[in-house]
Amino acid sequence: MPTVGTGISPDVLATALQELMPAYSELFSKWHPVLDRIINKGNMDRSTLKGPFREFAVVTGGPGQVTQIVTGSEVVAGGRNQNAYRGDTYAPRLIYAFDVPGKDLAEANGEMDLARIIQHYPELALSDFHERIAEQFAQGTGTGVGGFVTLNGDTTYSPNGAARQGPIRFESRVAQEAAGVSRFGLDSGTVSGWYNQWADVPAAGFAASNGRSIMRDVYFKCARQMKTMGPVDLMLGDEASYLNYLDSLDTQVRIISETTKGGDRAPKQVRQGIKFLDADFYLEDSIDISNAVWGAAATDGVIYYLNTAVWFAYTLGHNASRETKGDFAVRGPFRIPEQDLFRYEIVLNMGIHTNQLRANGAVTGSAVP
Repeated sequence: MPTVGTGISPDVLATALQELMPAYSELFSKWHPVLDRIINKGNMDRSTLKGPFREFAVVTGGPGQVTQIVTGSEVVAGGRNQNAYRGDTYAPRLIYAFDVPGKDLAEANGEMDLARIIQHYPELALSDFHERIAEQFAQGTGTGVGGFVTLNGDTTYSPNGAARQGPIRFESRVAQEAAGVSRFGLDSGTVSGWYNQWADVPAAGFAASNGRSIMRDVYFKCARQMKTMGPVDLMLGDEASYLNYLDSLDTQVRIISETTKGGDRAPKQVRQGIKFLDADFYLEDSIDISNAVWGAAATDGVIYYLNTAVWFAYTLGHNASRETKGDFAVRGPFRIPEQDLFRYEIVLNMGIHTNQLRANGAVTGSAVP
């Protein structure tokens, strides 16, 4: 005869999930390194905004001009150059809801059944939510989370109901300025310096075109834009581009491993990332270059270059029991009227933006061997 379960309260399930949430969120930030880097650099703001969006300053040049004195009678030119602009960014409010049948809770018997329910419902729900956000950020195709920012400049996201262009474009500075693309509320056609770096690996392929040299060129173009914030520290690429870079290192890594103790520069923990100069290069599973969302240049591979010191994240909300703090926070349970179901919600109310677009960039065409 089957054992009759003693039952588990819906609140017990909610409490268990609340206790597990910090660890789950930590796993997400480690698994997706962008958020991890932003938090570690102190660029996560949890303060309450005074409105539905955030404004931030962008400075693209000096405020004055220089006069050379030769005879002493020259007039010193003054004035003020308008090189300070204000961008804006919205934090979409995203709610992942899932229902747990009261029957499952009633039939649960002890800690083992509680663990099983947590695995079947909250854990899988949070994992699914994380994967959707990661896919949206990398290429703009996350199901149901189209309001969250995407890096992909070939597509748009809609944080407040209106479409906005992804910030990283796969074209030259001249083309970006000519097109006058608006990113984070600033038009690259009118705001001097509001563009990202970019280069394309020729059709001959990564090996024949010395793809590593092209990668270095974009890296240093990004680095030259910032004096005190450091160079690019994070790169995300599709699988083929990542493997092409690894293949290009094979001989070098073998020689270094044989001629130095322990092969200090040999790549370690490949799935966690590999060094490219001072940046960590990660394979991003969410970048699918066969997806129709990519433009012509990126269909042959894409590698993002990010200086995370100039990226900022913020969340909305301050009452954990009502609107939540918006950081993958759990809310519930709520009994659904006329049904034997208890609803739980995971709430994300987060925005991400940069104030120095030209310190970031991309390489395309890198997936061709």
